[in-house]
Amino acid sequence: MIGRVLDSSTLLAWSLRTSPYVDAVIFSRAQHSGYVVPLVTTTPALTAALAQLPDRAVPVLHALLGMEITIVEDLTPSTAPDVATVLRTAGPYAAEQLTAASIVHAARRRGLPIVTGNPFPLTALDPGAEIDPIP
Repeated sequence: MIGRVLDSSTLLAWSLRTSPYVDAVIFSRAQHSGYVVPLVTTTPALTAALAQLPDRAVPVLHALLGMEITIVEDLTPSTAPDVATVLRTAGPYAAEQLTAASIVHAARRRGLPIVTGNPFPLTALDPGAEIDPIP
């Protein structure tokens, strides 16, 4: 497993330049030539990160999105049922957990660990989710 799924806390850490660990995760994947080592995020995670970023940090996030190794999974009518399956465990907090459910679904589908500064919403939805915590 050399790829990683990035949640909104990771996107924020990258964009605000607050975590040497996140920098290392991203740059180590970008240095592989000849094959793709994916960095995966989801449209809900991207939206949540953009909503929290100051304007000065948005171009840094766009630089990450422009890397050929970055994949943004859309929440579409075809993926919504699978994300909803993950989300069912959230009960009345489903609306607040949509971003986490989309990240858990992406990680399950690709068999990749999730880089995060906040594992609790993710592991609440999937106790078996492999977490790569930001130190």
